[in-house]
Amino acid sequence: MAIGYVAIHCDTGREVQTYERILGTAHVKEASIVMGLYDIVCKIEASTTKELESIVMQIRKIPHVQTTMTLLVL
Repeated sequence: MAIGYVAIHCDTGREVQTYERILGTAHVKEASIVMGLYDIVCKIEASTTKELESIVMQIRKIPHVQTTMTLLVL
């Protein structure tokens, strides 16, 4: 199993809308709106790192997502 945490920076004022879209993404197990450099942090669980990468790419395509940073659990 591949587990990753993704920190997401999104457009100002669009945090809740983006958070709701992220929660609806397959394999996203939890998500939280946070304060600081990033606006949302989510946990992804996938079968392989390739599948995890694909899910991160889906998140990057969500409207109002500006940047992401992925932390892969070893």
